[in-house]
Amino acid sequence: MRTESPVEVDSAARRKCDRLTGQSEALLEYRGLSITFGELEAIKNVSFSVEGGEIVCIIGPNGAGKTTLLRMTSGLLKPTSGQIWFGGSRVDRLPAWQRARLGIVQLFQDIQLFSNMTVLDNVMTGAHVWTRAGFAASALNLSSAVAEEKRIREAALDELTTVGLAGRARQFPSALSWGEQKLVGLARALLARPSLLLLDEPYSGLVQDDIFRLTGLLRGLQKRGVTMLMVEHLTDVVMDVAEKVVVLHYGEKLAEGSPDSIRADERVIATYLGE
Repeated sequence: MRTESPVEVDSAARRKCDRLTGQSEALLEYRGLSITFGELEAIKNVSFSVEGGEIVCIIGPNGAGKTTLLRMTSGLLKPTSGQIWFGGSRVDRLPAWQRARLGIVQLFQDIQLFSNMTVLDNVMTGAHVWTRAGFAASALNLSSAVAEEKRIREAALDELTTVGLAGRARQFPSALSWGEQKLVGLARALLARPSLLLLDEPYSGLVQDDIFRLTGLLRGLQKRGVTMLMVEHLTDVVMDVAEKVVVLHYGEKLAEGSPDSIRADERVIATYLGE
């Protein structure tokens, strides 16, 4: 019997976000966000919003600040100035683990699977955000910890089913292709119950069949209510997947709009897209 997917499991934070998005308010909002490393201003006064249920893509040349913006969102970097709002609350002062519990989950370009753990065990590590049984309970094999591990295992299998890899659960990552390993990383991120999924170049290194497969998965997740903010260099994919595109150039927002409007923007063509 299929257990309820963690992405579909309700939570106080998710209900709050749903109420807000039902009122047509942004799920995620950047307000004058900046970050400086020494004398380098990597992000300069960037402002834009992401509505609940949207797929928004950030594009721009290398060094534009795209990944830096994602890392500030997840809490790995602290803004020098400006604010980040999520679900109606300011979150830029919160540590990364608290943001993860609110539903902000990042999938990194380097997925870093554990080579000595099975695919299933790798996915199960994504549940650390919401597990309740502590280390002591697990070590003592208490019934609460055993029951929770069973729930995590079932939920991890559900997410492997979502990405089409349930049949590879007992294998090790080395037996999988690069595209399949990326899907394991996605399943692990989904087990963390994201309301907002941050994707850093998820299509990097994929062959065409894997690209089609991932695009279908992302659209399926969108139907499940997952909002996505994605950094990606493959502009054809971006224009196909995104509802909105934000263009960064030397840390500043150059343009924002629908894929069609970005394609036609002369500033974007001159600085990034070319002919």
